[in-house]
Amino acid sequence: MPNLEEAALWLGQSEMDLDTARKMADAAPYAACFYAQQAAEKALKAVCLAASGVVPPRIRSVGRLISGLMDTYGQFKPFLDSAAQLDSYYIGTRYPHAELGQVPGRSYTSRNAHDAVQAAEPMVRECQLVYGGLVEAARASREKRLRGPRPER
Repeated sequence: MPNLEEAALWLGQSEMDLDTARKMADAAPYAACFYAQQAAEKALKAVCLAASGVVPPRIRSVGRLISGLMDTYGQFKPFLDSAAQLDSYYIGTRYPHAELGQVPGRSYTSRNAHDAVQAAEPMVRECQLVYGGLVEAARASREKRLRGPRPER
């Protein structure tokens, strides 16, 4: 059973994360990369919720989420390459790289951040479109049920 209300919350947070990524791209690129990844992840989870009512397991991989949706929503397939880029930001932007002697705050550039935002934006936009279509389909279905069966002529 679709869960449009909870999906709307996930999508709303996704939009806020994307806005945060845009604002932080130059000031804190490592954080912007992380927020861009989070925006895509949460938007895809919103689609899962809206379509099936089930929150996906604690999957943090944008690529795996897309793969799980592609049978029904083939329009996400072109995002797989961008998903790999975003997936690299989930852990790498948050934890020091001892083997490299680097901390995330010094490892990512504004260019990385702007690329991450550009990768996440079309995914979030497509999720918004899919969600809108699911909301419209649910509305139409509800109206049809309320009208009841049409008498035969």
